[in-house]
Amino acid sequence: MDRALIFDLDGTLWDATFAIRDAWDEAGKRFFGPQYELTHDAVQGLMGKTMDEIANELIPQYADRELAQRFIDSCFQIEVDYLSRHPGALFPDEVPVLSELARDYDLYIVSNCQAGYIETFLPLVPRRLFKGHMCWSDSKLDKRFTLKALVERYGLVECVYIGDTEKDERETHAAGLPFIYASYGFGGAINPEGVASSFKELPAVVAKVFADKKGLGFQK
Repeated sequence: MDRALIFDLDGTLWDATFAIRDAWDEAGKRFFGPQYELTHDAVQGLMGKTMDEIANELIPQYADRELAQRFIDSCFQIEVDYLSRHPGALFPDEVPVLSELARDYDLYIVSNCQAGYIETFLPLVPRRLFKGHMCWSDSKLDKRFTLKALVERYGLVECVYIGDTEKDERETHAAGLPFIYASYGFGGAINPEGVASSFKELPAVVAKVFADKKGLGFQK
């Protein structure tokens, strides 16, 4: 297909924040004792950040560098293992809408997550619904660079990014792509090219963005 939709994961394709809180809290208690505690609100506020940004928020200030690194390595592995057994929740109407969109667009995922994380989501949707994905571990850079890498890898020409935070919007525009704001997610947006308050609204919003914009590949 000539047109592609690239999705964020957390807050856009699923809500895994309760499971993530449990996993990160378990890792914290292993390394720093029972006084370590994370709230659901704190975890939700970290969604959309890069893994190194999240790590800086999770590590107590008193932890030395070696302990901090061992904690982070363990924390994100525990998260992947936990989500493989306790996956996040899909949003209402998600699977039928994604299946509808896949008839007209190729679907991809770009997320600021570690290797293995997206793979815990994929079993929840029909097999091969998504053509490919990339994450922070692939680029170790901000999302704009991961987006560009995915576009180059798959030879995408006309594409739109769908996410749920102001940072998603900023990174998308920095990559030269139009942004659709999933307002049912965790964050906000300033000047998106489209807004969907539910999955049911996505097909119409996507169609309008493609109709309104010319040359939806990267800006020259």
